[in-house]
Amino acid sequence: MILVTITKDKYFLKARQNMNNKKTLNRFLTILDFWETELDHYDFNQLTRKEKPESWSMGQLYQHLIDGTLRSHLQQVNQCLKSSENKKENKNLQAFVSYFIINGFPPIKIKIQASEEYTPKQPDSVNEIKMGLRKVKQEMERTLEKFKTDKKGKTLLPGFSYLNAEEWYRLILLHFKHHLRQKQRLDAFLNKSENDK
Repeated sequence: MILVTITKDKYFLKARQNMNNKKTLNRFLTILDFWETELDHYDFNQLTRKEKPESWSMGQLYQHLIDGTLRSHLQQVNQCLKSSENKKENKNLQAFVSYFIINGFPPIKIKIQASEEYTPKQPDSVNEIKMGLRKVKQEMERTLEKFKTDKKGKTLLPGFSYLNAEEWYRLILLHFKHHLRQKQRLDAFLNKSENDK
């Protein structure tokens, strides 16, 4: 009787996780659609214009979201789904607050020193960004199917400690939401520079 209960609970938990991942994907696709629609409002000159030499352009912001998803966050999801390493490790308080209380990153401007490794490159064309966003959508949808595995590994995210695959997957949604504030500032700069012409 106890074994049956445990088995049922296990399948119930799995079904609930799958439902949560599907919800994450649907919410992500909504915000991705917003970023795609907004892209149509910029010409190439606007996408590459900078307020200061050390600032990011709107195009670099888009590149950051695309590269962060494809080259980092989804890779971490896949790594967690392939092993059970670090499965007993926990996320820290900052991660708990971000995921379960404010449903996002704290509303602060994060300044990271410019470097070849971190600073996104300027786009070569508007089409490059469109193709990148399309690839992000495809990979997010493809990754949802991979959650059927029983592997429950975790990997380290500096600042948040250890995250599992579901948390990394949801981090992508939070990341796109977080950068809406930066987009707002860049839009204000672009509007001002257009008006000053």
